[in-house]
Amino acid sequence: MQISSQRISMLFDAGSFVDHYPRADAHFLCGEGLINSVKSFLVMNRGQDCMFKGAGQWRTAEQIISTVNQARDQRAPLIYIQDHPGEVGSFDTTKVISSDMSRLLLSPAGMGRVSASLADFAEANLLISAILGPTSGPLALPIMLADLVLMTEKGALCMGRPDMVKAMLAEQSDLYSLGGTDVHCRGSGSVQLAFKDERRLFECVRDFLRCLVKDTALEYEEPDAVDFENLIPSNHRTPYDMHHLLLSFVDKGSFTETNAEYAREALTGYARIKGHFAAIVANNPRFNSGAIHRKSAAKMAKMINIAAKTSMPIIFLADVPGFMIGREAENSGIFLAAAELFRAHVRCNVPKLLLVVRKAYTGGVYAMSGPGFDPIAVLAYPQAHIGVFSADTMSKVMSGAEGAIKDTMRKLSDEIQNPNLLKADGLITDVIEIEETRQQVVRYLFPT
Repeated sequence: MQISSQRISMLFDAGSFVDHYPRADAHFLCGEGLINSVKSFLVMNRGQDCMFKGAGQWRTAEQIISTVNQARDQRAPLIYIQDHPGEVGSFDTTKVISSDMSRLLLSPAGMGRVSASLADFAEANLLISAILGPTSGPLALPIMLADLVLMTEKGALCMGRPDMVKAMLAEQSDLYSLGGTDVHCRGSGSVQLAFKDERRLFECVRDFLRCLVKDTALEYEEPDAVDFENLIPSNHRTPYDMHHLLLSFVDKGSFTETNAEYAREALTGYARIKGHFAAIVANNPRFNSGAIHRKSAAKMAKMINIAAKTSMPIIFLADVPGFMIGREAENSGIFLAAAELFRAHVRCNVPKLLLVVRKAYTGGVYAMSGPGFDPIAVLAYPQAHIGVFSADTMSKVMSGAEGAIKDTMRKLSDEIQNPNLLKADGLITDVIEIEETRQQVVRYLFPT
């Protein structure tokens, strides 16, 4: 019980955790307590504290399901933690063979029901999962239902163990090449945050759940002073890192980026502004010109869904040419990804603020919660271009136009390049200076 107790003490407020089924021989620990004063439920594999003992362990599924249902009924967050049971270095399929396996797979109250109950829970409630050691198969599947998936460098997540891959596919592999942090943070995008050790992981969970304490601003530090005049390149084709703008107006040290190494043309995470939590969804022109690809659309939708479940307002920072086009984009399923992103927008009933930094064209306007998706405000910097086409594209199209059509296109081109004209027509809310960003975000999202 030593490791499990240490983990409980790192995650929950002192003395607050109640074990629903206090049996030392169970594979999972199920219970509830307070995390930074937020009522939270836990389903945690006991890891090295409990060897796999085969027969009888299928009853663990019933205990997990009961705890999940209690969390659902109380609309409380649930943390699902996986580790490898037993001794370190024994990730071997033969170690988990037991006479109960058919019952565990096929019983209506078995592992299928665990996955189903977690899927039902995650439809409307906040689910966080943590991978602290190697895990695979039926125990691994529920992990991916979570809104936030966290992993330590010792953790690994794979659909099939290396010995199963060898037996079924005749492929040699090792645990971490199949499912280590590099695979899931950079390749699959399945893991949102990775940590060197468990303590840092649990600190992140504790800090994140503070967002559920409403109407209370935390202490904060003002952001460091920056050279606003040179923060954003005036040439719309020049790449830059959106992190620099973001850090210029959020509280110092408050930004946590999710999926930082995955689909880097999108920047997502959460931060605080004058002590208030806000979700961040931004384009990053440093990568792929900030265009939205299938993977980045899914990454953005993930953050929007988290905001919906935590009631965090969202700040959208747009510098986007639109959704990616071309043969490769179409084959990737860009339309399906865009559809899921739009669904995420309409399911998320929190205040949303769109700030157009340098450009927002075509469907990219809607991808960033533009007009029609009920933002509380659409703001733009003076140099921002907003329209169906870029000014360059409009110029090329105009070269063959004549008469009234050319006059109409010239008017559209002027509107694209001058957000004050759009403001005058009531199509955007306001045009602001870059140094006013923090003040204006607070004005719209956190009015006193």
